[in-house]
Order: sequence, then structure tokens, then C-alpha cells
Amino acid sequence: MKKILSLAIAATLVAPVAAMADATLYGKAHMVIQNTSEDDGTNDDDVWSVDSIDSRVGVKGSEDLGGGLKAVYKFEFKINHDDGDGLGDRNQYAGLAGGFGTVLLGRHDTPLKMSQGKFDQFGDVAGDIKTVIPGEDRVDNVIAYVSPSMGGLSFVGAAIAGELGDGANPGDDDALVGLFDHISLAGIYSNGPLYASLAYNSYDLGIVSEADPSLIRGTLIWKGGMWQAGVMFSSVDMDGAGEDADAYGLSGNVKVGGNGKIKAQYLSGDAPVGKAPISPAVKVSDGSEGNDVSQWGLGYEHALSKKTKLHAGYTLYEEDESDYEETALYGGLIHKF
Repeated sequence: MKKILSLAIAATLVAPVAAMADATLYGKAHMVIQNTSEDDGTNDDDVWSVDSIDSRVGVKGSEDLGGGLKAVYKFEFKINHDDGDGLGDRNQYAGLAGGFGTVLLGRHDTPLKMSQGKFDQFGDVAGDIKTVIPGEDRVDNVIAYVSPSMGGLSFVGAAIAGELGDGANPGDDDALVGLFDHISLAGIYSNGPLYASLAYNSYDLGIVSEADPSLIRGTLIWKGGMWQAGVMFSSVDMDGAGEDADAYGLSGNVKVGGNGKIKAQYLSGDAPVGKAPISPAVKVSDGSEGNDVSQWGLGYEHALSKKTKLHAGYTLYEEDESDYEETALYGGLIHKF
């Protein structure tokens, strides 16, 4: 009953908006059959599963306000096709756009996350960069600005209100009470075959610690003809709250047979990516334990149409000191509308 009610509420919210001429109803259904094997040095677990991988439905649109100004909005929800376990929030915002750029208020990917472009060959599936390279964060309480493109160069910035922070109460000395408790900035250049970005995040730990960790990440992608190759580097400065950690990645793909694409990716870092005691629970790497990690993936995808494709892949993730190893073999179907 709860599942039916959740979907009914979502449909009620979306339907009237989707009926407007300037609104677009869209979505993605992504299902995989996957075998995951985990070995921690003591136990070796092997599991088959049928999973919904960040399937989603949303509505987006705009209203012309005149004078080159328009209101924009987007409400996107995660849907779990495999077990029907309700709805999850993805990017959701309202804002204004014009010749000055775009200003958004709501929940959104940080500019640093946005700056990766199309580097990640295994986004959302096993092999995603988020297990090795930090910064893949979608956060609440965002005020974001996206500049117009100037010869291929654009700027994206976001201020994130901590809204007291983890465990804090109003009046606490270190409570997060400002609009700029966390900051994310990115400069992005995209022109012809070249894509490059440099991004920076800073975090205020509030009552958890006096440290102010920061993260810098750079991405470079070249795409020409049937080939694409990319490199990424990230560095976390824990500001005394832990050991600093660096990570890098290499990725690429090549088109084959008209509708096919072979993909490969290698990632290496000083530490696993885990959720830090930061509001809002962003993911950073703490190199205190010296537990180096690596991950590589190989995959293939085949387009059946512009909206539907099949894909398959294999990935291996390893941690040095803990002797933890995880492999995943999967195949799936993606349909967009």
C-alpha cells in the first residue's frame, strides 16, 4: 500500500506540470543482472542479483518572463524497479536564467561533480569512479550559479548551507549557520575535441572538528573521431583531521561496428572513499591507514536505437592493506524517454 501511495503521489505531482506546453516529462529505466564476489581474506561471498541502477523519472521546464529572463525548474526522482522501494530524491531545483547565466536553488550535484564531464566510463554501475576518486556528491541546501559559455569557457559555483551541521544545536559555538558553510567551484573549458576542468571544494566540519578539509580535482578529455581518452587527478587536504590522500584515473573508449563501443578505465588512490562526518555527509578519502586502492573495468555497449542500448562489463576493486577484493560481472538494458 505504501509503495502504491508513493507512486500515486508522484504521478499526481508530475501530471499537471507535464501537461504544460513548456514542460518535459523524461526518464531512464536501467536494469542489470549482476554477479558480485567479495573476498575480505576470511570470507568469500558470491551473489547473483537483479538490480535497478539509478532508474529515474522527472519533469523539467521553463517559463518565459520576458526581457530575456525565464524561470526554470526540475524535479527528478530515483525509482527502484527491482523491488519497488519507493522514490528517492535526485537533482531538484527552481531558478532563473538569462543573459547573466543561471541561478538555481535546491538540491543538486556539486560543481566539482559536474566538472568530470564524460570521463567516467562506468557511471552508476560497478566500476564507477566514486569508489576511488572523491567528489561525487549531490547535496541539499544549494545556491548555485552557472555562467554563460565564453568561447567554450564557463564557470560554475555553489554555496551550501550547513543548517547547523551534524549533531549541533542552535547557539552552539561551531554550529553551521551560514549560507557558505561548504563551497564548490569549477572552471570548465569545452571546445572541439578538448574538454578540461579544474574544480575545488571546501568543507566546514562544524562541531565535529575545527579542521576545514578541501578537495581539488582536475580532468582532461580528448575526443577525436572514434576515440576518446581522459585523465583525472584529485587531492584531498584533510587539514589535520586525517592524512591527505591523492587519486588518479585513466579512461577511454573506442567505437566499433557502427553501434558498438568498447570501454576501459583504471583508477588508483591512497585510500578508499568513505562518508566523512561532514554535513552534508560528503565523501572524501582519508589516507591515515595507508590502504591503497585500485580499480579497473572493461565493458561493451551496443545501441539498439537512440534511446535503447545493451551493455555488459567486468570490474575488479582491490584494497592493499585490508586484502579486500571485489569483482562484478554484469549485463543490462538502458532505455531513455
